[in-house]
Amino acid sequence: MTTTDVLIIGAGPAGSVCASLLKQKGKDCLLVDHATFPRDKICGGGLTPKSWRQLNELLPGFQYEYHPVKHIRLYIDGEAACEFDSEQELRIVKRRDFDHLLLQHYQKQGGQFRKDAPASIEEQADGSIVVTMKSGEQVKCRYLVGADGSNSFVRHYLTGGKEHGILAMEQYLDKGVFDHQDDIVVELSRQYDTGGYFFRFPNSEKDVVGYGDVSTTPERFSQVLRNKGIAEAKFRGAYIYLSNDYPLNDHIILIGDAGGFANRVTCEGLYDAFETARHAVSAIVDERPFRETNQPIFKKMKKEERLFGFFFSPFSLWLMKTVARCSPRLIKFCFDAKMKRESFFNRSGSTR
Repeated sequence: MTTTDVLIIGAGPAGSVCASLLKQKGKDCLLVDHATFPRDKICGGGLTPKSWRQLNELLPGFQYEYHPVKHIRLYIDGEAACEFDSEQELRIVKRRDFDHLLLQHYQKQGGQFRKDAPASIEEQADGSIVVTMKSGEQVKCRYLVGADGSNSFVRHYLTGGKEHGILAMEQYLDKGVFDHQDDIVVELSRQYDTGGYFFRFPNSEKDVVGYGDVSTTPERFSQVLRNKGIAEAKFRGAYIYLSNDYPLNDHIILIGDAGGFANRVTCEGLYDAFETARHAVSAIVDERPFRETNQPIFKKMKKEERLFGFFFSPFSLWLMKTVARCSPRLIKFCFDAKMKRESFFNRSGSTR
């Protein structure tokens, strides 16, 4: 049996950043993922200004390649609503390379990583947790961190598999299929179900197009692509949890997508992945409940849940379309404010 202070399941951005921060604090941890890195991860890969500033703060000196984009095009009900240049660049990363670099950053600090996956979780009478891996190895830890994304094994252990969220579908798109190939395109429509959106994120070699709503299916995604004249290719889906309604455990912590920490309105996930990783480290190092250290994010998620229904309502889309046509500067102002900070009421990108 292997013994460690912290076992982290999932080596994506949330897990790797959490592991790096724990190493900085001198905590013994083991990072586990079933994938062989670098592994393909289809994703818009957009780092908003608040996200890349946050990453600079958490991992000073961390270097990565990105495609800078500033021009945004907003469509509502199939019609162009407005376009503008954002105040600061959005950095579009290739998740295959970006995630691998985050993992390597942790390993260069002497961090332990293994290719494996959990098969069972057992809480012991002494407060420790024993995780049996598919390889047969057992790992005993004081803290178990679930950072294993949209099909989180750790989350299913806590919830019993009762989930609520959106299935997001995405595929790669060759450059040159559309005009304005270096613009971010976002479309909202009353023809989509609640929470419905379509996007195109440009990268240096290929673009990513995606769609999601509360009743997304592969067939529905195919129909959206056909309606837009996009040839269907290999596409993938990821479940975005839209709930934090699971039993909170002081020694079993969920972060990033595994914990349902994606923006309820925009589905942006990297900012909350980094922030919940930071809060998990505070809980472990200071021996405080995660419900306390992560309280700002829990509160933010509740506010976003209330905003979700209104934002995607027919009235809201009509209002946004009207404002975009009459005062595109107001849309740009709101966009820039949200990209720079998580709340309109604080000046920094942090929710602390």
